[in-house]
Amino acid sequence: MIIEKRWFGYIVLLFVIVLLKSCISTHSEENNLLGESNLSASEQVLIDEITNTIEEQFQLKNAPTGMAAAIVKDGKILMKKGFGWKEVGGKDSIDEHTVFRIASLSKGFAAVLASQIVMEKKLNWTSKVKDYIPNFQLNNDSATQVLNMRHLLSQSTGLPRHTYGNLIEAGQSMEEMIPRLKEVPLVAAPGQVMSYQNLAYSLVQPMLEKATKLRYDSLLKQYIYKPLKMFNASTDYESLMLENNIALPHSSRNSRPMEQQDDYFSVLPAAGVNASISDMAIWVNALLGHHPEVITLESLRPIYKQNNLLPKNNPWSRKWENVISVGYAMGWRTINYKGQKLIYHGGYLNGYRAEMAFCLEEDFGIVVLSNSFSRFLMRSVPIFFDIYNQKKNEKDSM
Repeated sequence: MIIEKRWFGYIVLLFVIVLLKSCISTHSEENNLLGESNLSASEQVLIDEITNTIEEQFQLKNAPTGMAAAIVKDGKILMKKGFGWKEVGGKDSIDEHTVFRIASLSKGFAAVLASQIVMEKKLNWTSKVKDYIPNFQLNNDSATQVLNMRHLLSQSTGLPRHTYGNLIEAGQSMEEMIPRLKEVPLVAAPGQVMSYQNLAYSLVQPMLEKATKLRYDSLLKQYIYKPLKMFNASTDYESLMLENNIALPHSSRNSRPMEQQDDYFSVLPAAGVNASISDMAIWVNALLGHHPEVITLESLRPIYKQNNLLPKNNPWSRKWENVISVGYAMGWRTINYKGQKLIYHGGYLNGYRAEMAFCLEEDFGIVVLSNSFSRFLMRSVPIFFDIYNQKKNEKDSM
């Protein structure tokens, strides 16, 4: 009887060991699917420096409420980490799955989605807006006839900067705003100059929906979120409000809590995406070409091509030093920073701030999301690229 009990104990112990190994193996496989792996010594030094730089910001008088950051290199997710709090005065810390509004970083999703539909030959870059939106009319008849999808995504519609931003903030729908575009005098012919838009940019939504017979949010799920396993990503106000793990917005002064607002969800391609830093780490790797089964570099090249050269003293780049040139592609800004060609965009909306940049040649990218404003966020991209280049040069000189 004693021997039988011992054998039973051995069997139970063996079962537990096998089960633990299985769990460890499964967890490891999940990490590999995410692109994560153990850091090399040089990678650890880089991440330690970036982490220390971020943590120093929380010791300052005008510290941010919270933020999350992701760093990728050569297809590996080196870092995806939360810092600070979901709400000022609270005790819930931000983690890698905490959801933020990413504001104008949403424009990059729209451009990539359009490129997927172009690859399927359901649309092309020169598809005319008037062929997809009933009764579409600009203030100029010839402009109405030629305005195409490339003009929308390259912010070169000829409309004045931020046309009808006041109506977006007043809660009007796209259906209400589109007929009023004919009232707005153009500042240039389509394609000639870059003039930043949210409403006009979002005219790509009805074009994509008519070409595919699917809703815009369904298209993002089918072409991007689900195949990339971006499990926290969504594209509407209702999904945001259903989130349990959400970073709440704060004003730019003294990190005062703000009410969660639903404006700009009327222009989903321009500002409708919600995502966690875990989602965004996967996203930047896809934009660098590391998920070709979902998004190919061939489909990305047209949207990375600069369409318009811009002055170097843009509000978003004047804080950067040694900028050689800046421009706008499709859904992305282009910037030559100290000789490195970056694809970049930032976003600011209702207390949320987002910054993202990547370099194809270096196969390196960063994303920073925050639920409050700080001067550091405006300079986070050049700061992190400077750290990256410094550590790279130190490694090369050894």
